[in-house]
Amino acid sequence: MRPNPIELEGVTKEYLEETALWNVSLAVGEGESVGLIGSNGAGKTTLLNIVMGFLPYEEGVVSVLGASPPPLPAAVRARIGFVPEDSGLPPWAKVRDLASLHRALYPAWDDERLEAFASEWEIPTGRRLLALSKGQRRLAELALCFSARPDLLLLDEPFVGLDAVMRLRVSETIRSLNRESGATVLYSSHILSDIERIAERVVIIREGEIGLDEKIESIGVSVEEAFIAEYGLGAAADSPPREPR
Repeated sequence: MRPNPIELEGVTKEYLEETALWNVSLAVGEGESVGLIGSNGAGKTTLLNIVMGFLPYEEGVVSVLGASPPPLPAAVRARIGFVPEDSGLPPWAKVRDLASLHRALYPAWDDERLEAFASEWEIPTGRRLLALSKGQRRLAELALCFSARPDLLLLDEPFVGLDAVMRLRVSETIRSLNRESGATVLYSSHILSDIERIAERVVIIREGEIGLDEKIESIGVSVEEAFIAEYGLGAAADSPPREPR
């Protein structure tokens, strides 16, 4: 039996005296699409960076595509498409130059797919990233990521800088990669409607701990209502606060 693409068991991560993640256990099965939501500083980005192999952790066990980070072997990294919240691409580079680099790093790289994205999303591949709008830079990052044909997609706030039309187009692309190509997807977003549009399962993280991990169809309420209840907002504000760790 093959391991799940993502498995975390009892993971704790600390920054100086602050606990970013506390005893987090999470499994994402092959072909699943999981949306990760929480307030700023809840631990979403830390979790994704640990899965990507960028951060060490104090306690717990992590397995990603059968490997234990950090770091991840190059062969495993080549099967992952990662888009961070803040761009990790050099602003002086052109998209077509970055495509040449990606072609060498990702065995499943698809030039035709990138050309199709560039045409459909109107990405000027011959211009430097610093000359593009924030939305165009985000679309360029996503197009490069998707054109690598990854088995696992890790996306941290993928819709940053995108207007409503492009959010819909990118959402449909992620759905297609998940449901038609079989890619496993774990992504975070503050836009709860996008979570419902793409994910089949939602994980709510609060103060470094997982408060809810459930199939969306099984929650019984909307993702927004589940989020409000977990965070004690609005009508649920009379719920008792968590005891400090």
